[in-house]
Amino acid sequence: MARSPRERHEPIDLRSAEVVLAGTQDLLPVLRSAAVRAGVDATRMRVVGVDDVPDLDGEADAELAVIAIRRSGDDPAFLRAQETAERLAPLLRPTAVRIVITVSGRTRLVPKLERALTAEVLHQLGAATAVSGFRRPFRNLRTRLGTAGLRTAGLRVFRLTV
Repeated sequence: MARSPRERHEPIDLRSAEVVLAGTQDLLPVLRSAAVRAGVDATRMRVVGVDDVPDLDGEADAELAVIAIRRSGDDPAFLRAQETAERLAPLLRPTAVRIVITVSGRTRLVPKLERALTAEVLHQLGAATAVSGFRRPFRNLRTRLGTAGLRTAGLRVFRLTV
């Protein structure tokens, strides 16, 4: 059975792209510094707290949304991320890339983990904007070890489609 063609997003230039960062209050500073380190222009960045999403008035022009949720106890982080993505929908283009990061309640993000997390988010962004499956970015041994380290530390990174 042939797979139906999927609408791909054009490659995103982080220096000129509109970006929405959403997360719990303890993860927002880490998310913001990682975005700046990755090359996102700070003036084109909109930072929104997950717990207190304000009235979102603005145009739908953001090409990328990164949502960071801390998993605590019985609260399902994936469900919270999905709800947050739906609340942020008025700010995003219909073809926007949505990347979700869930962090274990016990995990403390040290600088080495932040660098690995930034690399994984950039990899997910590259994979989402690849023209075809053959042009997807390759994970070398170092990035695979970094991804395994993230999983071991309690972090999960995945893409959402709404």
